[in-house]
Amino acid sequence: MNALRHSCAGFIALAIAASLFACTSSPTTPASPSGPAQARTADDAARAFLSNYVVDGRVVRKDQGSDTVSEGQAYGMLIAVSIGDENAFDSIYAWTTANLVQTDGLMAWDWKDGKIIDNEPASDADLDAARALVEAGKTFNEPDLIAKGNALGEVILDKLTVTTAAGRILLPGLWAATSEPYAYNPSYASPAAFSVLSESSGDARWQELASGSRAVTSALLTKSGLPPDWAQVHADGTVDSMPGARGTGTTVQYSYDAARLPLRYAESCDPADTALAAKLISALQRQSDVFAQLDLGGGALTTDQSSVGYDARAAALAAAGQANLAEQDLSRADQLEQSNSTYYGAAWSALAQQELQAGTLGSCAPLHQASGAANAMQDPAAQQTSTSEQLAGVVPTHLQIAQIGVDTSLEALTKDASGEIVPPQSFSDAGWYKDGVVPGDLGPAVIAGHIDSATGPAIFDQLATLKPGAVIDVTLSDNSTVSFVVDSTITVPKQQFPTTQVYGPTPTAQLRVITCGGAFDDSYGHYLDNVVVFAHKSA
Repeated sequence: MNALRHSCAGFIALAIAASLFACTSSPTTPASPSGPAQARTADDAARAFLSNYVVDGRVVRKDQGSDTVSEGQAYGMLIAVSIGDENAFDSIYAWTTANLVQTDGLMAWDWKDGKIIDNEPASDADLDAARALVEAGKTFNEPDLIAKGNALGEVILDKLTVTTAAGRILLPGLWAATSEPYAYNPSYASPAAFSVLSESSGDARWQELASGSRAVTSALLTKSGLPPDWAQVHADGTVDSMPGARGTGTTVQYSYDAARLPLRYAESCDPADTALAAKLISALQRQSDVFAQLDLGGGALTTDQSSVGYDARAAALAAAGQANLAEQDLSRADQLEQSNSTYYGAAWSALAQQELQAGTLGSCAPLHQASGAANAMQDPAAQQTSTSEQLAGVVPTHLQIAQIGVDTSLEALTKDASGEIVPPQSFSDAGWYKDGVVPGDLGPAVIAGHIDSATGPAIFDQLATLKPGAVIDVTLSDNSTVSFVVDSTITVPKQQFPTTQVYGPTPTAQLRVITCGGAFDDSYGHYLDNVVVFAHKSA
């Protein structure tokens, strides 16, 4: 067992060395899926949607009977604003106003053959339209559009939200307001839209809606790996997954509706929202392919694939800072969409790239931020002096993880002459890699420690049991405390260590805690696996 100390720490050293080496070279280019489709930029995908599906201001669902729905008009408005196409926006908005907007200001859901065939509003469409109006007003310098967006937002708040013990929630339509439990579509909530409208209008109810939506989503993801297409929320705040809008379906599933949830949460500027999007990764990576309908554990319910499914997984990966994998899924989604284009797939191929990559529409595009962070990290020496805490000379000194009884001082870990990290001197202490990120600053801070020693358990002997939601507190040398919330704990073979996910740049402040794990190989004198905890800075 004496060999344990060297072998466990040695792997951590190799992983960090690999990460630093990667930062000195050009960023990895994602492999493009095979096939005849051409790689497109976010703006290319947006223009393709406007060209292929918009006729005289009407977004036509060509693959679904050539009708027009309020959701599609809102998508068209958002896409037009995202690329600054004022003519396209004006045309889509004018058609919408003339044909869908009703006396209360909300849009009728469905139009075909010159008339409305379903006048029930859908709140996601009205919310997206309100966001588009405000963003259009700012982009095109048209204050009246901002006023119209705020006015539509006020109608949404008045008629399509309700307060429960979980907080204020967005109802899917007027039909859902009659009694509780309230029907609820988790993918209708848009934290970025709430933020845009809150800032524009100053109405405090938008922040209430953001908080309540987050609480319901968190409750759903506590019960399962994926959110359902439909749920219900009781007045006391409890939530249930449901098989359909009114509970009339046959299967509780993650499908075309629910796939929008990680896209909407990943673009948020609030780390608590992006952390929820990142929680979907495990279930969505259950298979290498993403199928159009999944059970809530990620099991396939069909062999059909949907481009929106890959966009959704890209969003979850982007939210977790796994930029290269996210870019690969975005590329795969776009090529799948080009090879078999649909109205819905084309809309979300454009929106996903704008929201995740371009940073338009008031979003905090995680891939756009990750690109900037990656450029800053290409020179490790520059990166280690670029964070605010390090500039101020602040370093972490103490670590507490109440759930597993960890309460320890932190050593500063460095590399030796061979490039390997020097492990903590004490088996009862953990260490912080001081040439990396200070906990609480942008990027992934790294803390490591031993699992055991020749005489018994060491500081991280229970690390593998740490559950999502657990709190990790890091005390800094200025006596302030930074708290992190655990997203996931994984055990991986050392030969498959996820170096990029652990040490790669992230758009938010995150923490990684690492030790050894798995079986101990007596013939080689080391553990075969590593335990890695992923956590994000709490709000």
